[in-house]
Amino acid sequence: MSLRHAILGILEFKPVHGYELKRILEEGIAHFWPVKLPAIYPSLHRLEEEGLVAHRTEATLEGRPDRKVYTLTEAGRAELARWRRLPPEGLPQLKSPLFLKLLFAKAENLPDAVEWVAKELEWLHARACEVRAEMADPRAFSSVVIHFMRESAVAHFELQIELLEELRARILQLQRERGPQHEPEGEV
Repeated sequence: MSLRHAILGILEFKPVHGYELKRILEEGIAHFWPVKLPAIYPSLHRLEEEGLVAHRTEATLEGRPDRKVYTLTEAGRAELARWRRLPPEGLPQLKSPLFLKLLFAKAENLPDAVEWVAKELEWLHARACEVRAEMADPRAFSSVVIHFMRESAVAHFELQIELLEELRARILQLQRERGPQHEPEGEV
């Protein structure tokens, strides 16, 4: 999925200005498809150059700059329809900097590994809480699919938490077995 198609898909629902688009992307899809937010405005500009979106200027409160409200053009609708017919691009991925770091860790890294796992657990707990809050917020952008994706994100976070708790227990057990008297040797 590309940012361009995410933008076209949102504009199919309703015209939006850049900041609103950013909010919808953050609240709607960031849990399953991370968005590089600085790329939104350049993407809107390219889509407009390609004739896939158009904008109208809308006055705002006095003293604030006018804002551009973007809409989908007929060419944009056609591109979105074309994209919908294509199979999803690529395969699901599990990229984890933590797992890569642990894969190459040595025995002397056991205390560090416990801390790395703890930091990952802290992040997962925080993200699960954020997603639960979005699910409970009646003002959050939502649809049946977005709600399902949020539920899936929470389930994913909870499973990761459970697995990392088990991993932390195993690392702590390994640390106890090796004890401080042993020379650091081997992999984790």
